[in-house]
Amino acid sequence: MLKWKHILVVVRLSGVAAVLAICAGAQDLPSTPMLAPGAPAMPPGGEQAFTITVSGTGAAVSASPTAPEPAPPPRGQRRITLEQVRQSAKTAINPLQRLSALSVEAAKQHRLGVQADYFPKFSATFWNLHATDDLGQILRVRRLPMASIQESVAFVNKDQTVAFLSFVQPITPILQVHQAVKIARADERIAMAKARAAAADITRNREIEETYFQLLIAQRQLTSAEWRIRAGESRPLYAAVSVGPVYAEPPTQLVEARKDAASGAARVKELTASLDRMMGWLEDTELDLEIPSPLVENISLRDVTDAPVAPNPGIVEAEETVVKARAAVALSKLAYVPTVAAVAGYAFQNAIPAVLSNFGYGGVMASYTLFDFGKREHAVKEARAQLEMAEIGLQVAKTKSSGELKKSYYELERSRQLSNVVQRTASPAALLINASASSENLQVRAARAEMELELLQADLAHRQAYASLKTLMGEMR
Repeated sequence: MLKWKHILVVVRLSGVAAVLAICAGAQDLPSTPMLAPGAPAMPPGGEQAFTITVSGTGAAVSASPTAPEPAPPPRGQRRITLEQVRQSAKTAINPLQRLSALSVEAAKQHRLGVQADYFPKFSATFWNLHATDDLGQILRVRRLPMASIQESVAFVNKDQTVAFLSFVQPITPILQVHQAVKIARADERIAMAKARAAAADITRNREIEETYFQLLIAQRQLTSAEWRIRAGESRPLYAAVSVGPVYAEPPTQLVEARKDAASGAARVKELTASLDRMMGWLEDTELDLEIPSPLVENISLRDVTDAPVAPNPGIVEAEETVVKARAAVALSKLAYVPTVAAVAGYAFQNAIPAVLSNFGYGGVMASYTLFDFGKREHAVKEARAQLEMAEIGLQVAKTKSSGELKKSYYELERSRQLSNVVQRTASPAALLINASASSENLQVRAARAEMELELLQADLAHRQAYASLKTLMGEMR
């Protein structure tokens, strides 16, 4: 009987694993020789050197490839921290801040325009006309007791030049202007409150932080999926000596891992482009993000309840809406007051010969609607109803803000406790992984990526709850 020899053969494999079993001797080999358990597989599409050993007791084929070295970071990749991202985003153009500033400017100019109605209005009028026919009539002038003379006198000249310079100072309309200024000033305060929130960068910082952490999470999910793919492809391979290579169907876990990797790669690309836009960089700039230290804060419920009421834009808008409603009630009542104005002016004309060509005038003008079929009365009732609605809305806004503040604190406390639990659990696990396993082990790498993923998700939830509470308290981080 022949003895089996260990034969070293180097082959190049690609795609689905194919194993060559090489033997010496006349004895038949088993029809389904098996790879040695635990033998890692080659990444799909790659090429690798395998050592195939044929033993005398069986046709066990062991593939022992050299473990691949970790891939170096891609060229052009920029390592950056969360604080550096924030600083870069501050220098980039923020259209929302510009939009808020323009809204404040528009409200301010509207208020100044309304205030201008306090002052008198100066106006000028001029025309120069030429008529195609004579304008006038025949006048009879009695000069003698028994006789009269008819003369053609021009009542209106054929060529006319008229110029007026007028001055009007409102008197009673000033009361209406005063209420209109209140409404315009309320709109300006609402715009300023919204602009302050945008200028404080609370929303911007929160968006940047969330995008930063979402990108970190997406990168870890992609890494975990890639290591799961490699671990799934390193399953035992089977081959027969008498037949061609056997192609096994990939397991469900491997298919799911490949799907996760494809979606994760698209997610990483999308978030990277979004973060690049926030910083004003090219959207294809690859980023190597540094994991920030976990958030540490010690806000208590007493700190939240004892804090003064913040100038919340919602509360400010509700308060100014009440101011506007009260001014509208006053305006509706002023419709019962006659419109009185002082007028003065200077005129030059040659259209009517019987009237002096140069003269000045001055006096008072008044107008009043005697009967309007109840329009003013209904306007007053409508304004009163809107005022009551605004007052109720203010109470609801304050109650809602107080409830959201407490709810946000309880959410912060819950996320804080969860983050602490994850940190206490992950720290010993990380030490155990680093101390007891090789860094080239696929399962260890996948476990490390999953552990970092849990830490990042817990820290992100903690930071989001903290940002929400600070936003309600009107403070910027």
